[in-house]
Amino acid sequence: MDGLAVTVVPRERAGMATGIFSTVRVAGEGIALAVVGAVLAALLARELTAIWPSMQHGSAVAQMLVTGNMQAALGLMQGASAAELLKAYGLAFSSLLDVLAGVTVLTAIGVFAFLRSGTDMPHVRQSGLTRKAATHAD
Repeated sequence: MDGLAVTVVPRERAGMATGIFSTVRVAGEGIALAVVGAVLAALLARELTAIWPSMQHGSAVAQMLVTGNMQAALGLMQGASAAELLKAYGLAFSSLLDVLAGVTVLTAIGVFAFLRSGTDMPHVRQSGLTRKAATHAD
């Protein structure tokens, strides 16, 4: 992707394109990790509430488990075992993977739809990165 980001801009702006691409990629990864962690905590809180409907500290326990603090979670959950908490975590993680798989499929469909349309930008055609050049690159 770095090479593609650099080849679609004029040579004198290649450094700027690389810097912007790298910054956006790292920022996007950070945001994605935060969102995935929050979704996992929410799914885990839902699982814990389903298993223990009278639980008072569901979101706090979920946050502790997501960050790996099993001892503190067990301290808030009197009467719960580590195996029960791990089972709830496994169910929440499985749900998270289902959500992420769906997002991946939708993203792939979107990328395919945008790539099918081709390009009318002359500097991309001149760079040789058109669909025809990419399919005959073997």
